[in-house]
Amino acid sequence: MQAAITARLCLSLALLGILPPALAAPHTVILYGDDDYAPYSYVENGVFKGMYVDMLRAAATSMPEYRLDLQPRPWKRGLDALEKGQVFGLFPPGRKTERPYVQPYSTMLYRESVVLFCHDAVMRTPRTHFPADFAGLSIGVNTGFLLSEKLMAPARQGLLRLEAAIGNEANLRKLALRRVDCYASDRGAARHTARQLQGELASYGFRLHEVLELSSEATYIAYSARNTPAYKAAFIDKMNAALLAMRQNGQMARIEAAYLR
Repeated sequence: MQAAITARLCLSLALLGILPPALAAPHTVILYGDDDYAPYSYVENGVFKGMYVDMLRAAATSMPEYRLDLQPRPWKRGLDALEKGQVFGLFPPGRKTERPYVQPYSTMLYRESVVLFCHDAVMRTPRTHFPADFAGLSIGVNTGFLLSEKLMAPARQGLLRLEAAIGNEANLRKLALRRVDCYASDRGAARHTARQLQGELASYGFRLHEVLELSSEATYIAYSARNTPAYKAAFIDKMNAALLAMRQNGQMARIEAAYLR
């Protein structure tokens, strides 16, 4: 009897528009994420996973008034949907002045870094100054990967030789077999792939050796300027607060370590 009375009361309050927030149905908030960006966000066996996916799902547990729906999309399709206002938000872009359709960005998720990995045999000669100490070496890069100007400038000057291959696996194998001297890649992506190839790389007597950082970029949730539901400001404030709290209590660091160790 009491449950029936409570249900009728909630229905009446809902019809009047004064249902208490704790009893209101949560808003469904859809965020698109890159579907092919391991270990940050990717689809494996039909499951959307990755470091950013874990971070956002963990943050959402402290936001019961929202139901977070993370959906994988090819990166260019995600950006197009964001620009057209077809989706509320997209992760994990960096800040770009050529994207005026983003308003606003979230608090920082993580700072990604492009680093240089070199074969141990190369590092038997002390190399501390880039690019001078690396002159004449061959550097493997991923086809289509946006390279740091710190790497491109000496390549244009002929100090370094860049060799492109498709993906991390091909480049790590080339590095292990000394077909290139070094490899420039996102730190997390290279480490993730090296773990997957651990047995094979070990058979070559190879271990991943990070030499120096070439560049870094902070990543965010980008919210569409053209998608403006009534809850937009409140959701962004709560998500930012949840992410900052996770950074302060060490939860972010634990998630990062699980993927990037």
